[in-house]
Amino acid sequence: MRGDYRLTSFASGCGDSILIEAHDKVVMIDIHYRSGRAQDEDDDEAPDFASDIRAACGNDHLDVFVSTHPDKDHVGGFSKLFHCGSPDNWDSDPEDSDPKIIVDEIWCTPYGLNPHYVTDQSKPITDEIKRRNALQGTFAGERDGNRIKVMDTSRFSTGAIVTDFEWRLLAPTPAEWDIPKTAEGWPPASSNPTSLVIQWTIRRFGGENLILTCGDTSVEVLERLEKDAHRKNPDHLAWHILLAPHHCSRRSIGRVLNGGCKDEEFTDSAEALKAIGEQRGNGYVVSSSRRVVRGGDTPPSWHAKRRYLRILANGGEITGAVEGRFRCTGGNGTADLPAHVVFNLTSGGPTLAPAKVPATVGLGGGGAAVGGGGSYG
Repeated sequence: MRGDYRLTSFASGCGDSILIEAHDKVVMIDIHYRSGRAQDEDDDEAPDFASDIRAACGNDHLDVFVSTHPDKDHVGGFSKLFHCGSPDNWDSDPEDSDPKIIVDEIWCTPYGLNPHYVTDQSKPITDEIKRRNALQGTFAGERDGNRIKVMDTSRFSTGAIVTDFEWRLLAPTPAEWDIPKTAEGWPPASSNPTSLVIQWTIRRFGGENLILTCGDTSVEVLERLEKDAHRKNPDHLAWHILLAPHHCSRRSIGRVLNGGCKDEEFTDSAEALKAIGEQRGNGYVVSSSRRVVRGGDTPPSWHAKRRYLRILANGGEITGAVEGRFRCTGGNGTADLPAHVVFNLTSGGPTLAPAKVPATVGLGGGGAAVGGGGSYG
């Protein structure tokens, strides 16, 4: 509920659904309200975390929804939970469901405002973003439920939700969100490089909780951040909690050569690993994915997990305690049971709360693929 200091990464399959509660404000980063167990289209038992979001919001208002990019595993189910359209049309007492939540303000990139492709999953939030953007510069555009920030690093750098709940925008640059549109009939280019990358700082009694969220950002963006941000001020990329980019994909930390061939090779990017390697203390890496297993479909990638474990070990041995600081919403150890990963945000930094195994609900529909364009793994 409002007033708690907590970060929750909901069990939502290979998809981001992240909630930050601090200083009586609630921020949600992406939503994938559908799939709980990987992308099994025959499994309609999906963890239902709607009640958790309602409890956090308390008064049917979410302060900020951050849409990192419009792939379906980051926007799916938006309209199931959140009100779309003018706040004047909000139904406070619907006959057959709980009231939907009003999002006071949406953040997105210029690409999110005008994406090259729209899916059934992304259309509700894309339409809502366009509606709000059309109101900018008017009195109505300043109202709760109508506000929007269209963000890139040329327009925004740092700011605060409220005192001691701060953010730093690290990506995308205009060049990173302005991706080329593919020719008619060709698969759309991946929107992953357009993802918002944000460092969050929540202070309590002088102590800091640093969180780095990256959406599905690409290796090229992380390499640019190593040069433009990390070399100049490593603290700008520091974290106690890192949400593994692209659901623990190896393609965010290196490059696949001869992809799909028998002699496929992978090369790490030292620069990308440096950019996301600024752990503070005994930090945590969270993978919003099914459980990471050797030889399994990617993402998540076993190779990428090993690289994150090296970061967590900070030059030391990868012990059981280190492995325990890599958390996965789709299950850990030998168990595939989805569970929300929850942290308490304290004056001494984040502490891992007991895993919460959610209730399930059959939502139907779905599909096996994550994302909306480009390659994965």
